[in-house]
Amino acid sequence: MKAFFFDIFGTLVDWRSSIISGLKNLDIFNNRLSELELFVINWRKEYQPILNKVNDNSIGWKILDELHEVTLETVLNRMNFSNVTNEEKKYLILLWHKLNPWSDSCKAIKQLNEKYITASLSNGNITLQKNLFKYANLNFDFIFSAEHFKKYKPNKIVYRGAVEMLNLKIDQCVLVASHKNDLHAAANFGMKTIYINRAQEYGSFKNEFKEKTFKADLEISSLNNILNDIKKLKN
Repeated sequence: MKAFFFDIFGTLVDWRSSIISGLKNLDIFNNRLSELELFVINWRKEYQPILNKVNDNSIGWKILDELHEVTLETVLNRMNFSNVTNEEKKYLILLWHKLNPWSDSCKAIKQLNEKYITASLSNGNITLQKNLFKYANLNFDFIFSAEHFKKYKPNKIVYRGAVEMLNLKIDQCVLVASHKNDLHAAANFGMKTIYINRAQEYGSFKNEFKEKTFKADLEISSLNNILNDIKKLKN
């Protein structure tokens, strides 16, 4: 093993709680505080469907910030939020640039950096990732984005492109993610896989996010012992 690639949203950062916290700063939510989590979940539910539309060429290429703008409009309309200003919409989109890391994320990346190549492998656009990593203190050797390849995970072009850009063999690379659809696609390409169970990613809405049945090469519940855990992976 030479390189560890990491999914970001959910795997290393807590998008749900972070965005809920950010919503509280807007007056439009003052009288609807009980709906904050539902708003965030509804927004996230629009994520994969619109990525699929890009991947199958139903819509042209757009970076994730632009797709978040489209899906935000969908959710605002569906939940009857009216008179939302452009400034407020921009604020909401940029919340995805400032997400809090899980308590074990930063230390794990730092430890892996001492022995291996580390890289993000995210659907987040490059600027989003750079802002997020600065905010969350996540220090990777490399940043890889769907923006580099003009396709979104789980399209195999993303995994292949990242591996090729590091000039590595497929079986030298590991993907760490909290989403089995992502890991399944990486495994089909030939990467080793580590599933981390982020039990609180979706809160009480976990059952509304369906994923493939897939057994990763290694399954863990935290990154606290990552250097010892990866010894269980077959070289």
